[in-house]
Amino acid sequence: MTLSPLASKIAQARRTHTPFLFEPALAVTEMGAAYRTQAQVAHALGTTVVGWKVGFAPDGGAPWAAPILDCDMRENGGTHPLPRGSAVKIEAELGIRLGRDLPPRALAYVREEILDSINEMFVGIELIVSRFSNVAEAGFISKVADSFSNGAYAIGARTDSFRNLDLARLRCRLAVDGQVFNDRLGGHSDGDPLIPLIAWANAQADCLGGLRAGQFVTLGTLNEPVPMDRPARIEAFLEGIGEASLRLV
Repeated sequence: MTLSPLASKIAQARRTHTPFLFEPALAVTEMGAAYRTQAQVAHALGTTVVGWKVGFAPDGGAPWAAPILDCDMRENGGTHPLPRGSAVKIEAELGIRLGRDLPPRALAYVREEILDSINEMFVGIELIVSRFSNVAEAGFISKVADSFSNGAYAIGARTDSFRNLDLARLRCRLAVDGQVFNDRLGGHSDGDPLIPLIAWANAQADCLGGLRAGQFVTLGTLNEPVPMDRPARIEAFLEGIGEASLRLV
């Protein structure tokens, strides 16, 4: 597979854990190119898609998705090295694991059907790490091409008894070295965390095979992202599900 200039740069940055200067000539300007870039990077790294992150374009725009690769995964309670030359941002998230494929189709998926496709829900910790050293200068579509800055992901406690959970009002607590940065009910920007997953299931346009049984989907942050540039222990808790932890080293 021939790599675009942006895909080549992203793949190299992932291999070396060193960000690069994003230049306008590297930009992608339409979502199809962003999804092709994601696929090229995954192919270049020889990795497998194990999960997805989903969301909406700025100002209530169209849904998007970005792959989480097997090389991005960290053990619950494990460690992740701080990236060179940049801080990470910490997010506590609700995630789901699919029990069956959700292929693209003409008939729209509805919330109850999405719920029926879920095997379990879990508490996750996402580390946001852009491959762009000057990420503020990159456009939204180029950020999607870079898997929307997914740097690492850890899955903690999980439950298959989620039907009675009020997903829009789950208590979420995030602490770093014991200091609490978030402790509130809800916090998802769309209220119901399933909204972006439902929207993406009905708009799938990726180049990596879509939503598959066994994959997970992380549904977006429940806290204001916390920047961190030093070693630290991260603990995330979702009421009714449990805790996840990860240590920056």
